[in-house]
Amino acid sequence: MDISSDVAAFYRPPNEVDLAALSEESAGLVRTLAARLAAGKRTLLPAMAAGKTRWYGLAPDSREGRLLAEEVQAWLAPPVGNSAIRVGPGGDALDEAACRAAPDGVCLRIDVESTWRSEARTNVRSMLDVWQSAPERGMDVPRPVGRVLRDFFAALGARDRTAAQAAIDEIRTRSLLSAANVRFLRVHLIGTLGSPLEMRDDPDLKDIAKFRRPPAVTGHLARAADALFIAPRLSGDVATVVDWAKVAGVVEDEWPGLVSHPSQVDSVAAARCLALSESLAAEPRHAVCQALEAEWNADPVVAAVLARLPSVASTPAQATIAGLCQRGDFEAALDLAGGASLKDKDAVSVLHAAFNLGDAQSAARAVALVDGLDGAERHLLLDRAVERNLYQQLVDINAGQHVPRDWTDWLTGDWPDRPDVLSEWAAGWDRTSMLDEGWADGMVLALVDALAGDQRGRTRNGLPILVEWLCDPDGLLPGAVGPAVTVLDVMLEGDGGRSERRAGLRLAEEILRAGCAAGEFADIATALDQVLSALGSREADWLIESLDVLLFSTVPDEVPRRDLVAAAHSVAVQWFDRLTGTQTILLAKLFTAAGLDFPVPPSDPVSGEGRRRQHPFRRVGIYSLAESAAMRARQWIEEQWPGTNVTLAHDHVNSDRLEAMARNCDVVVVQTSHAKHAAVAALETAAGPGDKLLRVNGRGATSLVRGLLERAADAV
Repeated sequence: MDISSDVAAFYRPPNEVDLAALSEESAGLVRTLAARLAAGKRTLLPAMAAGKTRWYGLAPDSREGRLLAEEVQAWLAPPVGNSAIRVGPGGDALDEAACRAAPDGVCLRIDVESTWRSEARTNVRSMLDVWQSAPERGMDVPRPVGRVLRDFFAALGARDRTAAQAAIDEIRTRSLLSAANVRFLRVHLIGTLGSPLEMRDDPDLKDIAKFRRPPAVTGHLARAADALFIAPRLSGDVATVVDWAKVAGVVEDEWPGLVSHPSQVDSVAAARCLALSESLAAEPRHAVCQALEAEWNADPVVAAVLARLPSVASTPAQATIAGLCQRGDFEAALDLAGGASLKDKDAVSVLHAAFNLGDAQSAARAVALVDGLDGAERHLLLDRAVERNLYQQLVDINAGQHVPRDWTDWLTGDWPDRPDVLSEWAAGWDRTSMLDEGWADGMVLALVDALAGDQRGRTRNGLPILVEWLCDPDGLLPGAVGPAVTVLDVMLEGDGGRSERRAGLRLAEEILRAGCAAGEFADIATALDQVLSALGSREADWLIESLDVLLFSTVPDEVPRRDLVAAAHSVAVQWFDRLTGTQTILLAKLFTAAGLDFPVPPSDPVSGEGRRRQHPFRRVGIYSLAESAAMRARQWIEEQWPGTNVTLAHDHVNSDRLEAMARNCDVVVVQTSHAKHAAVAALETAAGPGDKLLRVNGRGATSLVRGLLERAADAV
């Protein structure tokens, strides 16, 4: 067969496909697919290992790899094969051979069920026909940076590290963001899906503390520092016997100046880092100590460190902008500058103060103050290289000279498509404003217009951030349920896509958790019912999580819930032949809880008696702050694998129980959407290297059980 040497090498053992023994039709298919690889195009190649069929997807770069992943999902998705996984060095021998065939590109693997081999070949031929007859999707209309960033944060939420890294690679390759911002995305990736040790040791993050960082990046670093150097020194809540000066020196050596201002503190970990940093100062700052005392003194570490600081004098009554800046009281310097008539020297101090703070709101305040100078003074200030460079860096922080005032302003204005920057802007907007009836009406009308107009793409990219802002870590504000229901209705109506559905489900869960009136629940049910009518089987996982939220939440009226579950049952029955074994099992459990039949096929390899007898897990640990979901998951796991011992934990911080669970269980499932970072870090440390920790993200018990079912399938 006339093929390249790389492809010929791929078809040597351990690949069990014998090219010489193939029929003429099959050999022609392999030749055509191999020719695409030689031409630098994305393609597929068949393989066989231990009697099991695989299809390897090969692409020359990350963009082509993303397109191939979408196509493979459409043509070879379950039940034909499993979901595509990205392979690289470190896989089995056949994976290694496939990677060598596309050494600088992307390699995907799809394991095909034995009963679907013929259909897989037919679908590959159909895909090849499409490739040959349709024009290639060119590079003339590249994805905007906002879309790539949205996919990046969506991948973090889905715990898909491969997809998140692919988004970073695309941003770096296409130079969509600066090198510093690419590093910041790397911090987000490791802080969400990696470990504190990886954060410390990653070579790409060397000297990351020397950069002026967004608050979220500082937060990830502070949590890593807490998990590595601070929390392990605690014995229970006893912090007074620890040499915190020594700990402060260790943190400072690793990440110098990590947290240096109260405005950077958004967690206990950041407060601890700030307190330790202040303990190293020759003259601790009054404003910093006062802020820590007022907000974080309940934490034993903060309290112990503050107790050892010498008493500090009050801020001088005649404080000046330059003096405050020299003392490091940068927030106070900006506050004072906002109420004064700036001169050249003070304007320089304002630029330095905002630059040291490094957040979007401070940058915008400083830029506005400089822009308000007299024309001649402003020209003189920016004519100097240092000040001009500082000013430009502050502008770059916000991707412009100004920031939106609130959500309505963002929806109606012409702002950059930067979800990462929007997240910083939104952090400074007053959440209580949603309780104002006029604000809510104006914001919802603006959202309707934005989703229907030219700003639709940018608006869709910002929807997950809008939902995060509405919900906050502590849930919806009392009285905000009505506006949230209206926002949900707008998000799900019309031709909304996957982004709207994912964000809408999160919002619906928070609304039901907060409690809503019968009329509001009827609106939620109507919005979800409209989604069902346009849903395809590829969204089965979304349907499963929606049913989980709907069935096990308290609702004010059973009739809309019963009707919606019945409609979902009808849709799921139509999908039956296209569902994976895991999806079928979860739907059966959900519909059983609702009093409806949805049988699991006896031939399903995941649920069969052979799998039950195989007992892939003897001891399972579950960590989730959603206690009712964890208890339901325990019941379903014990039904699926009788005799399995399931341990639950809901601790907010490290504890002996968490450590014992991590050591003694075969697998520990961590529901990251309902978890505290300190507890997760403790589990990572106790579990040690390997894959004992199974991180899942999603709603309810189904996400926990899905993770175990997929782990069990991979073990075969």
